[in-house]
Amino acid sequence: MKRALIVSLAFAFSLLPCLVTATDITALNPVQTLEIRPKNFKAPMRFNITLPQGYEQDKEKGYFVIFDIHPRSQPFLSGMHDWLSHNGEWPWLKSIVVTPTGYNPEFNTLFDGLVKTPENQAMLDLLEFDLLKAVDKKYRTNGFRIYNGFMSNGALGLYTLLNRPRLFNAYIISSPTLTDNFANVTTEAESKLAKLDDKPRFLYLSIGNHGYEKAHIPSFTLFEKALQKSAPKQLDWRVVRNTENYYMSRPILGVLNGIEALFDDIHTDLAPDSDISRQGVGAIIRHYETLSRDKYGFEVSAEGSLKKLAKSMIASAPEQALAIYQKTVNLYPESAYALYSLASAYAKQGNFNKAVSYQTQAVEKSKAMVSWHQNKHQEYLDKFKEELNKISGE
Repeated sequence: MKRALIVSLAFAFSLLPCLVTATDITALNPVQTLEIRPKNFKAPMRFNITLPQGYEQDKEKGYFVIFDIHPRSQPFLSGMHDWLSHNGEWPWLKSIVVTPTGYNPEFNTLFDGLVKTPENQAMLDLLEFDLLKAVDKKYRTNGFRIYNGFMSNGALGLYTLLNRPRLFNAYIISSPTLTDNFANVTTEAESKLAKLDDKPRFLYLSIGNHGYEKAHIPSFTLFEKALQKSAPKQLDWRVVRNTENYYMSRPILGVLNGIEALFDDIHTDLAPDSDISRQGVGAIIRHYETLSRDKYGFEVSAEGSLKKLAKSMIASAPEQALAIYQKTVNLYPESAYALYSLASAYAKQGNFNKAVSYQTQAVEKSKAMVSWHQNKHQEYLDKFKEELNKISGE
């Protein structure tokens, strides 16, 4: 028995090299180098461009960009992104990660100059006209950008939001070093927040109570008060105070929670009793048209929210529910699950002829999906046919 166990363990360990190389992360998320030469720089500046899995295969797809000024953010950003996006882009939609390859003294001088002279926006010029323009030119970006920053880099993110908000659509800021009025952020927050245009933006702002953070809490609180007083309706902002985790955990947690909050309206359907859903089908459709056009720049589906509303009405107002399901099919004719929901609604009313008809269409549409979904739709169809045969045989 012992010998058999030893042999089994030896065999298992012999497989480890194969198992380790089975998933090659560099192949899943290839890293390229982008070189730019900012104005007045003596040497070029290099950035790591971490591409999402499937970038080279799906030539038609455009991607989000997430930028972090700290070189050491690349491993955790790319690792978290791969994990949170590989299973159907949930909860993180596939993104291109942009980070410096290392410390750059000229870039650091530019940063120090901004802190000393906040009206000098050469740093923002570099980001907008050198870096982000070069990324958009070389890679398939979709126009949606996320800024991620910790400590002084987080403070720079808030400065960017106030002074050149068009550079990024979303800001995830952890423990910003705002003491001593970093680049006039706290003194100008109230007036500049009030002047933001009506374009939707997102801000996730967090801080803890660690020794390195305590000095910045009063200024952080001033910025929070400015948000409460002057932030426009189109700025979706969250302030989180976390005293349970360590200081160096803050950017990790900030990215995780910030990304989930940012993309929540893509992944979470509207509740039937939400303010929007209570206004009816038209309001739901308009809501997702607004998200698609003004926030993300690509289509965000209303299918789930429409089906939730219909499901909530199937018992009390079945005809209205069927009309909503039919509207959903009309809007998303390629969706196997929109067809299934309509088929299921007819089945609940005992109309298995129509249930079979619509589910047959769902099976056909599911052929573009992975086998698990194909099998589920075939199971649904078999069940409806079984019920129809029972009625026909009576």
